[in-house]
Amino acid sequence: MRADPIQRAIDEDLVRVLYAQDPIAFFTHWFSIAVLVAIYWNNIPHPHLFAACFIFYGFANCASLALWMCNRRWAESVSPRTWINLHAARGALLYSAPGFAIWFAFQSPHTDLPILHTVMLVTLAAGVFMSNGFDVANFVTAIPFLLLPAIVLHFGTHTFDRTILAIVLAFFFCAINVYALSYRKLFQRVVQARVDQQALAESLAAQKLVAEEASLAKTRFFAAASHDLRQPLHAIGLLAASLNDTSATPVQHAKTANNIANNVEALNQLFNQVLDLARLESGVTQVIRLHFRLSELFDRVGNQYWPQAAAKGLALRIAPTDTVIHDDPVLLERILSNLLSNAVRYTESGAIWMGFRRAGRSEGGYIEVRDSGIGIPRAEQGRIFEEFYQVANPQRDARQGHGLGLPTVKRLVEMLGGQLQLRSAPGRGSVFRFPVQAGDPARIVAGLNDSVASGGAALGRHVLCIDDEPAILEGIQSLLGRWGCIVRGVPDERLALLAIDEGFMPDAVLCDYQLANHRTGAQALGAVRDALRKRGRERVVTLLITGDMASVELEALAMQGIPVLHKPVTPARLRRTLEMLWQQPGAVADKPGDRAESVTSEQPLTTRG
Repeated sequence: MRADPIQRAIDEDLVRVLYAQDPIAFFTHWFSIAVLVAIYWNNIPHPHLFAACFIFYGFANCASLALWMCNRRWAESVSPRTWINLHAARGALLYSAPGFAIWFAFQSPHTDLPILHTVMLVTLAAGVFMSNGFDVANFVTAIPFLLLPAIVLHFGTHTFDRTILAIVLAFFFCAINVYALSYRKLFQRVVQARVDQQALAESLAAQKLVAEEASLAKTRFFAAASHDLRQPLHAIGLLAASLNDTSATPVQHAKTANNIANNVEALNQLFNQVLDLARLESGVTQVIRLHFRLSELFDRVGNQYWPQAAAKGLALRIAPTDTVIHDDPVLLERILSNLLSNAVRYTESGAIWMGFRRAGRSEGGYIEVRDSGIGIPRAEQGRIFEEFYQVANPQRDARQGHGLGLPTVKRLVEMLGGQLQLRSAPGRGSVFRFPVQAGDPARIVAGLNDSVASGGAALGRHVLCIDDEPAILEGIQSLLGRWGCIVRGVPDERLALLAIDEGFMPDAVLCDYQLANHRTGAQALGAVRDALRKRGRERVVTLLITGDMASVELEALAMQGIPVLHKPVTPARLRRTLEMLWQQPGAVADKPGDRAESVTSEQPLTTRG
């Protein structure tokens, strides 16, 4: 693919160089005609043939000039390679006349004429080398016509001096071809270097533009985020100060407290949305694909938004479906939650519809969310996926959201391998849809709503927790203990290995990323897995918990499929993640007390922060 642009650049440069010298060549050839005619003038052999030959020579020279004029006027009418071939054809006509005209010298009784004519031909050949040597087509259609007839005729005289001259001409013919080959290679390298330099300059310019746009986008992002973060903080500060007003009534205090709670909720929502985007941008958000019933996901999301829709007098309709899909239920839940949240926020009357459509797909189909809201003008549809951009919120009222939902949705859909589609018109509502993959009903592990509610998968599980923060370690031990887990908490890698030496065989290992003594959770998990492998435990569920948003090592772990959770981690998210990993095919379903040895799953499955 790279050779085509270089060859075209070489052809374009060849055209410019070849045709640039044609006006000078025009006068040079007329001078050559005049010299040759003057040489033969006193004794012209075969006058009619001589006249025809040199009339043809003059015609070819004029045709050469006409071709040059056409190139100047209609350079873009044909390809560069066509112009090169036309110039080569012109060379064949132009140089055949003086080349074959040496025959007249051998028909003359003057013995000096062949030598004089030969000198003229060598001079023209040198000019051809300088002007046409860097193109093989133009060179091979000129030099042979100029020199080969003279070489043949000189050899044909069978005299010593003419044979020596023929040998010298043949050597000159070979040498000029060898030098022309080197000339062409040098020309190609020069053009290739120029093309490479130009491509590099264009690449650097494009990268500079991307960097400038990224810097500008980053500036806009932080400006908008700073504004939206400061607003509730400022409001909370003012409202908190008003609580000290002793003259305020209990009703006013209650109203102030309610406003503080609302601003804290808005601040928490914005903080979580910014963290979501940061995780997506850093490449550490991971995907777990499960086979599950789509209706269960619809029920989970619908239960969250039915009260909000009912409070606004909206009908939230969810189309019944028995479809099984193979996708990430947690990421899909975040996508649908954002879409339904937007639909409820920007719909004042009518209905919201969520459902599944085949839409002509043989495998899988599309999930659609429709609303009868305000709609989105076509001119705005490209911008709604920009961070902090909102069509109907120019006053930036935080109660209407922060403009981060749709950018998050778009990135999540792309992460799942699809493309978010939008149809909308002002006053006619909006339709968002994205593709999902078909699943296998026989491979459904458990219902989406079963594991968290029942807690069966966690009961009796041995969990090893590694965290150097005592408060966090105590909290997670208490949490896992309430779920029925048998927990061993340690502050570092050394004590984790000691616990294994003492016979504690975990079903899962939870580890903080930043540990004491400049150790990382990835290193600790590697050491724990090696220790378990030596004891016949080839696989174990591992879970890394971190507050970092972007790290080369975290990105590498994500690529390896090691599950990563990002702080703050809610109990429901932690429990859901562990139980999904325990429910994967290949994971041990029986409890530790029912088996002597077990193998837990550490397949390349992923979770998200």
